[in-house]
Amino acid sequence: MNDLAARFAEVEKRVRALAAENSHLREQVRELEDRLGKADDCSREVESLRAKKEQVRNRLKRLLRVLDSMETKEKEKDADLQGSEQQ
Repeated sequence: MNDLAARFAEVEKRVRALAAENSHLREQVRELEDRLGKADDCSREVESLRAKKEQVRNRLKRLLRVLDSMETKEKEKDADLQGSEQQ
């Protein structure tokens, strides 16, 4: 009978240890899920910033083309005025 009580006590001890470990693992899973959620949020934010950066880059390229075009037209206009003054 003592042997059975000792076995039962050992099983009970193991079950408690497993329950404590299970609780600890559940907490770790919650923490990792929180981190994953934050990483997903950051990933979406980074992607949004990349898209905005690309939009700004495209706008700047268009603006530079317009400015270059205006500068070319201004130079052509100046050249035409100088040519007409020399005649």
